Order: sequence, then C-alpha cells, then structure tokens
Amino acid sequence: MGSTPKGIVVSIASYPNEILAFSTKPFWSLGMHQSGNLGALFAPKSVAVIGASNRKGSVGRAVFTNILLNEYTGTVYPVNPKDRSISGVRSYPSVQDLPESVDMAVVVVPAAVVPSVTEACGKKGVKSLIIISAGFKEVGQDGAALERQVSSLAQKYSMRMVGPNCLGTINTDPEVRLNASFASQMPVEGSIAFASQSGALGEAVIDYAAGEGIGFSKFISVGNKADVNENDILEYLRADPKTKVILLYIEDIVDGRKFVDTVTRVTEEKPIIAVKAGVSPEGAKAASSHTGALAGSDEAYNAILKQSGVLRVESIIDLFD
Repeated sequence: MGSTPKGIVVSIASYPNEILAFSTKPFWSLGMHQSGNLGALFAPKSVAVIGASNRKGSVGRAVFTNILLNEYTGTVYPVNPKDRSISGVRSYPSVQDLPESVDMAVVVVPAAVVPSVTEACGKKGVKSLIIISAGFKEVGQDGAALERQVSSLAQKYSMRMVGPNCLGTINTDPEVRLNASFASQMPVEGSIAFASQSGALGEAVIDYAAGEGIGFSKFISVGNKADVNENDILEYLRADPKTKVILLYIEDIVDGRKFVDTVTRVTEEKPIIAVKAGVSPEGAKAASSHTGALAGSDEAYNAILKQSGVLRVESIIDLFD
C-alpha cells in the first residue's frame, strides 16, 4: 500500500463580499488564455520530451520512459542535443529538428533555458506545453521575472501551458494512455479526476490510490499556474465523459469570482471535493515554498467553496471516503 498523506484541518465560515474580489495572482497572469481547448494537453497525438535523458534517476528519463512504457497510443519524440538515442528511441537535437509539429512538448530543462525552448516550440507550431522545470516564482523575484517571460512567449504563440514547477499530466483513457509526468506509477483507469497544485502531494495520492485499488480518469499537477489554472481544468473536466467526480487540492485560487461561476456550473453536473492547503501560518508558508502561492484568508476560501457547492474535507484521505 502507498504512503498515507498527512491530514489538514479546516474550518467553515462565510464572507461572501470578500471572496468576490478575491484574487491571489499577479495582474500579468490573469488575462492570459482565458479560454481555450485543453485537448492537446490531455489527448495529444504526438509528444516531444525536451530534456529526455538516459541518466538513471533523472526527471527527463522518468518522463520519457513513463510515456514510452505505459503504452501511449500516439508518437513520442525524445529531444536531447547530446545523445543519439534515448531508451533505444532516436533522439533529435532540438524541437526544430523534429519531423513534424507535435501537439505537446514536455519541457524538462534548467529554468534559464526554458524561455528559448518555449520560443523554439512556438516557432515549430507546438500546440501546448507542460513545463516541469522548477526555479520560477517559487524561488523569488528573479524566478518570477523568468516565469513572466515564459508566459509571454507561450501567449505570443497561442500555446496552452501547464506549470512551470509541476509533476505533469496523466490520462488513463485506453484510447490515449498518456503518462506525461515523472510520477512513479501509472494509475489504473477510473472515473475520478484529480487536480493538484502540489506535485509532491499529487504523487503521494497516486501511490495511495494505487494501494487502495482506486482509479483515475485524469490527473493534473498545475504547479505555479502561469497559464492553465483550476478554472480551466474544471471547465475541461465538466465536459469530459470519462470523469464523474472531481477532486481538488489547492494552495491558492486565481480569480475568486470566476472560480465561483465556474464551480457553480460544474457542480450542477459533477460533484467537486476539495482540500485547501495553507490553513495555518506554517501551512501557508509551506504552500508558498512549493509553488509560490500567495495564501489568502482561510475564511475567504471557505466562503468561496461553500457558496459554490464544493464539499471541503479535512484531509486528503477524506477525498476518497
């Protein structure tokens, strides 16, 4: 059985006026890609892993082998300027050298290189990005400036982007079978979608669910939410026929008003169960160190969730009870 994630105690309150103006994201990210199809992120027909590696224990190796060995139904290309092949598959020096324009690129390179990789992807016609690389706003002002640069480039080329600083995404649909993450295992197919802002906690939940025989339809680690955020994910999952229940682990909320509107629509069709982190000062500090989240009033979060029809639970384990 997988390890059991620690519980988080919460309380219930209601301050509706506070939540409608509530926003914890800087102004530069609120206007980016307010709508857009996320299909290329969850069901791409082709994927490039930029930073794929043969080095044991590396994230680049884990991501590429997760895609390759879990019977992904599309085409996967490793991109590495040094190695001729990755896990026996021909490698390409850069995204420009690929024989086609891929639907999605998974980026696993040092943070300083991510802007140039993002621009190269845009010029190649890549439709979406998962930026697993860390070293952005979660590390301070310089990282935040780098994140703004990457976001601007993704917007310039109309690429939807998950991350940075994330675990990745998983789709268990037999027609896709995509594990574009560095999680230690592929979940079994199920009807539960799980979105987590914390990659480490997301992997712990995947391990726990595997031990309990619980399956997932989709998994997404949103990381710093420079583009794709909880509102985008909820809208996508609302229309996803494979998803019957939605689980959320959030450390901050991008736009309180939009979140209320989105969740109200979603809960008319599918239940949403949420755990909100950062309740105590220590928890808020921990959440900030994970993804650069700016923790807001817990009473405001409670009001958002209560008003929207979301069931808030006290611990990760309660999500599965």
